Amino acid sequence: MTDWIVAAGTTSLGLLIGAIVGWYFSEAQKTTLTVLTSSIAAIAGAPIVAMLKFLAEPRGPTHEFWLYPVGVLIGFVIVIALELRHYDYYGQKRQ
Repeated sequence: MTDWIVAAGTTSLGLLIGAIVGWYFSEAQKTTLTVLTSSIAAIAGAPIVAMLKFLAEPRGPTHEFWLYPVGVLIGFVIVIALELRHYDYYGQKRQ
C-alpha cells in the first residue's frame, strides 16, 4: 500500500514541477542564462528527492523515486506542447 502512495506522490510532484518549469520556460521572452539556470535547478530537484529519501521507511529509498523525473518530463512536454498549439514561436496567438 505504501509503495502506491510513494509512486503517486512522486509522480504528481514531478508533474507539478515539470508543468511550472515548462510554463516559465515558454513565457520567457528570450532564453538567457538565467532562464536556463533556474529551469535546470527546478528540474533537477535534488533537495526534493533527498527529502523523499529521508522520509522513507528504514528500509531505505525505494524504486518509486525514479517516477519523479518521469513526471517532470511529462509535465514539461505537456505544457510546452499546449503552448505551441495555442501560440506561435513569437508569442502571437494562433488563429
